[in-house]
Amino acid sequence: MENGLEMPFGKLTGMCLLAAAAFSSSLPIAACAAAQDEILLNYGGRSLYVHLPSGLPPSGSRALVVVLHGGLGSADRIVAQRSESGLNLDAAADKYGFVVAYLNGTPVTRMLGEGMKGWNAGECCGKSSESNIDDVGYIRGAVRVLAGSYGIDPARVYGMGHSNGAMMALRLMCETELFAAAMPISGALEIEASSCPAARGKGILAIRGADDDNVPIAGGTGKGFSRTNFRSQEYTRRAFADSGARYSLLVLPGAEHKLETIERALERTEGFGLAEKAAAFFGLRNTR
Repeated sequence: MENGLEMPFGKLTGMCLLAAAAFSSSLPIAACAAAQDEILLNYGGRSLYVHLPSGLPPSGSRALVVVLHGGLGSADRIVAQRSESGLNLDAAADKYGFVVAYLNGTPVTRMLGEGMKGWNAGECCGKSSESNIDDVGYIRGAVRVLAGSYGIDPARVYGMGHSNGAMMALRLMCETELFAAAMPISGALEIEASSCPAARGKGILAIRGADDDNVPIAGGTGKGFSRTNFRSQEYTRRAFADSGARYSLLVLPGAEHKLETIERALERTEGFGLAEKAAAFFGLRNTR
């Protein structure tokens, strides 16, 4: 059913579950998670994961954090903590009582297969951008259905992502009123935008590594897989700040583009990692 969530495949608790694939295929699929407790769903032909802590606030008042993987990543790998593990918010969600959704993009190259995904963040990246995939519409639709299914307050939906996922979160902040706040990591706004009126009055905390050579803070072509001529952090700041958003930039010395280096640098400088930083920035530490 294209406009709703398919039935959950089940709770994933450190094992592989075999279930019938939803949406368009009758073939079984294997769904795996390592030491996690997730609900695996299908929306619009893509799988997504939801983490529901016990002891949530009353239905209708709950907060949701939408997590967007980086280019060549996937929600599956974040959930299993095989890559971009700093984006895994399960422990913070259990501690503070909010819902987390890990969404999947679409294959970013023809050569690397279905497991390497990306987002159409505008001028980046790969097939997702070249094919003009409507990721803005997809994410808005997924959040709308998740909000109705899990008692989410639409005014308490937040977004975070890394690299291409950060760019996607920024595009959503600029073009839609979906997120109340966003925490993009290692990415810039990759659309042509003189202003972002939808972001007026909202908060954005951009986190960057001072030694990022893949998506340079000053803009330009990085040394990573994408040959995109990236926009600068200053361009991003100006688009949001001039639109009345509360835009802050945290540059971490000694950190590169990789999320693991960002996480380590944040722990050195502030004593905690990205999950706690997100919970604090989104105001979720007193959610219960």
